[in-house]
Amino acid sequence: MLQGGLVLKKLFSRTTTVFLFLVVVFLLGASFYTYIQDRKLQSVSLNSLRMASWNLAQLDNEAGELDFQIRLMASGVGDPDNLLLRYDILWSRYDYLINSEESAPTREHDNNEERLQDLFAELRELEGPIQALAEQGDGRWVEVLAAWEPQKDEIRDLVTDNFVGDETSRLMTSVQASRNRLANLRFMTLGALIAVFIYFALAMVFVRRQSRMDPVTGLPNSNYLRTVRQVSPDKLIVACEIRRFQLVLGDYGNEGANELTRLFVRKLRKCLSSGDELVQISQSEFVMFLSPREGISLEQTARLLVEATTFDWRQPESVLHISAIFGIDPPCVGDGSGWSIRYQQAHRALAQAHEEGHSYFINGENLRKRIEEETQIHSGLSRFFNHEPCPLKLHIVYQPIVSTMDRNYVTGAEVLLRCQHESLGAIPPNRVVDLCERLGLGGHLGRWLFRRIARETAELYKDLGFHGNLSINLNPSMLTDQLVDQVQSLLIDAGVPGNALCMEITEDNAALEFETINRLIGQLRDLGVSFALNDFGTGHSSLEYVRELKVQRLKIDRCFVDGIELSEDKARFLGSIIAMAEQAYMKSVIEGVENEAQWQLVEQMGGSLIQGYHAHRPMPLADLIALLQDPATSYPLDLPVSTASRRLVE
Repeated sequence: MLQGGLVLKKLFSRTTTVFLFLVVVFLLGASFYTYIQDRKLQSVSLNSLRMASWNLAQLDNEAGELDFQIRLMASGVGDPDNLLLRYDILWSRYDYLINSEESAPTREHDNNEERLQDLFAELRELEGPIQALAEQGDGRWVEVLAAWEPQKDEIRDLVTDNFVGDETSRLMTSVQASRNRLANLRFMTLGALIAVFIYFALAMVFVRRQSRMDPVTGLPNSNYLRTVRQVSPDKLIVACEIRRFQLVLGDYGNEGANELTRLFVRKLRKCLSSGDELVQISQSEFVMFLSPREGISLEQTARLLVEATTFDWRQPESVLHISAIFGIDPPCVGDGSGWSIRYQQAHRALAQAHEEGHSYFINGENLRKRIEEETQIHSGLSRFFNHEPCPLKLHIVYQPIVSTMDRNYVTGAEVLLRCQHESLGAIPPNRVVDLCERLGLGGHLGRWLFRRIARETAELYKDLGFHGNLSINLNPSMLTDQLVDQVQSLLIDAGVPGNALCMEITEDNAALEFETINRLIGQLRDLGVSFALNDFGTGHSSLEYVRELKVQRLKIDRCFVDGIELSEDKARFLGSIIAMAEQAYMKSVIEGVENEAQWQLVEQMGGSLIQGYHAHRPMPLADLIALLQDPATSYPLDLPVSTASRRLVE
């Protein structure tokens, strides 16, 4: 295959292309030359040659008839009328030869036209004597005959020269040469056309092969993959991706990335057996069709692939650790679910490996079920946001946030998303948010959430005089330059005070770009909106976020609260986080306080606010209003407030 590729490359090299160009130029030149040479003969045809021969033969015959009548008259036995008739006929023949278009070939040959003009003039000179003698009935016909004889000889010479002379021979030779040139040119043209046709046929094969082959690795590429109609159901379909390839591309450029790709492919090829196939989708993405190894499980096969593609890539000034991630769709029974579905499932397994942080993931019944569920959820979300009837419903609940100093003092509430599907039941909120982000619905979810909050909480702020904080989680799609306008138009203008809003950013969201996030924080702070860093401690760079982001609250994840009543080390660690928040001039909100022992410990540590089941569970708006109207409950007021609202607080 490699040698064939080299032959094709040479065949379509610049030298071959120039050679074919010169052949075409030569054929064009030959055609032009033939045209110039044959232009002189363009009026010559078999019909014209026959016509010219017939005209001259008739001239000779008619001259002979006139000669015969003159001799009869000279002998005294002729008929004057016949003589005059023959004279007129010969006169008409000369006129036809000299003036008619059909006689052009005769006139154009050699000096025929001049000779015909001279003969015609001599004939007209005889007209007077012949006319006079014919009227007298008797006369000196011998003198006429003597004057006529030279003309008759000249006519015979003209006919002889045109039919058997060298000029006529050369004319026919020229015509034959022209025919030979045309025949040769047709043969060369036909040969050239066949060669060009073969060349273009090979060119189509070459281009098709090149379009289906990656130029760097020589592997079949995505164009080839589109031609695959079926994959044996007993083969594994493996989707593969080089980790952090974009960093390699950024640090080492395209040449360095190509070098790594070639090295990676060599290592993958060592894992292939006879009948296996490796296809390159992009610089860093591949798909493999593998036959199961006898006595080796799918997990062992996956680990072998991982081990083969984990290595140190040594550069002149650095060493980069390279690894890959795999998604595997196992063999299926019978015809299975079709090649395209299996290919999709392999990539879904690859995405699942990414999400779980593993080196590989093998598709199974659970993943297939998850894909089907996500398809239903996606359809439901799309229809829900378009206000169409659908089996999926979104709503919000509120989990109160209370002070560690007084558990009956509700400082605010976090707005939590809830999702219910008719057939799937309750769907975890983070799953809904992740799907919206992956499927481009994050912006729709954010706008719906803002409108819903404004519509539901208007009663809190207008009627109750409540002025506690509403904590709202921002998904990544909401962190754009449009956020400020959306908060203003959908929340503040709808009746929610700006200084009652607290926007929560998770560490993953903040990783987008500190400068962008801080600019949004600054713009929204001008409207009175505060910010909190949510789920602190669950990311990899928590302290960096605390230092870089201009937030006012730190929400400490429940993982740091779990078990503090049972472990002094855990309790001491949580206390250090709370102290750090105080030193950074941030309020700390401790999530996940589930029992009294945890509450007491957090209270001793000086935590500012608590959000957990031990204080309050998430509740619908009606329950939150009922909680705020409970005489035992107090909350921040928006002064001045109505007497009724003040009485509720008291």
